[in-house]
Amino acid sequence: MSADRYRTLVGTTEVTHREMASKFIARAFPIPDENGFKEHLSLFEKEHPSARHSCYAWVLGEAGEQYRTNDAGEPSGTAGKPILRRIRSLELSHAAVIVVRYFGGTLLGKAGLVHAYGEAARMALAEAGIKEQLVMERAIIRCGYDRIDGVKADVVGNEGTIVESRFTDSCELVIDLPKGSTVRLRPKWSVLGIEVEPH
Repeated sequence: MSADRYRTLVGTTEVTHREMASKFIARAFPIPDENGFKEHLSLFEKEHPSARHSCYAWVLGEAGEQYRTNDAGEPSGTAGKPILRRIRSLELSHAAVIVVRYFGGTLLGKAGLVHAYGEAARMALAEAGIKEQLVMERAIIRCGYDRIDGVKADVVGNEGTIVESRFTDSCELVIDLPKGSTVRLRPKWSVLGIEVEPH
């Protein structure tokens, strides 16, 4: 994978895996950041208030360098790590999997738990679909009204998006551009009197 792209999930999927009498419900989904994950986790736990465990793993960063796992009360290493291994095996970033467990009365043992959580994560990830995503950089653009159409054309022409627009005496745009595009456009914008600063 090149430094300006990463692999992530297309959308959210949910599957159910049964192991002995226990039921494991796994949800795989893309995340923008850790706060985005926390919001999703909170909603998922509200959907499953009687589940005994909400175990998870997530990966962030352009190269997947940020990650976290949580066994949520299961024996150490039996839930979060198997989930993380499944995410890593697909070389994903900005991706998460949560698995809730409804205990069926039969103890699975450590090996059984590792298998069950890993299998539930694998099934959810297999359903989700994978896409390549450009690494984006956010910036703030300030310019006069006479320059706004040109700026918008530059942003769209470089596979960027306009996140927010504010129009007062002048124009201010919050934009996302693929990594490296801002550096390439800065000299041109500077000559036109367009200000650029990192967000």
